[in-house]
Amino acid sequence: MTLVSRRPPAPQVETEAVELVVAPAAIARALQLYEQLQPHDTSVILQARKILTQHIFGMVDQGELDEQTLIAGGLAHLKAIERDRGIKSAHAASKKPGKTRRHPPLGTRSKDHP
Repeated sequence: MTLVSRRPPAPQVETEAVELVVAPAAIARALQLYEQLQPHDTSVILQARKILTQHIFGMVDQGELDEQTLIAGGLAHLKAIERDRGIKSAHAASKKPGKTRRHPPLGTRSKDHP
């Protein structure tokens, strides 16, 4: 027979559970909602995941344990970043004039290297 403790979990155990289960689930859900609101380039999604991860784990470090609050806080943070400075697509940045480097076709030689 196994005895079950009726004591509340220790704060460290609860924080570890949040870091291992709740925070990653909140990040995944917030990212899913972000993608549903407007389709984004893969590079934007990767940047958004990084931003969400940093922000949501920062919220956990400050004591937030509720998954819904973490999701809402993460989405609000992403929206603020988009409004203030934007999350730029690597694909869109590569199309700017003057940013691409042109190389001579393979098999051709420059006048400096005959």
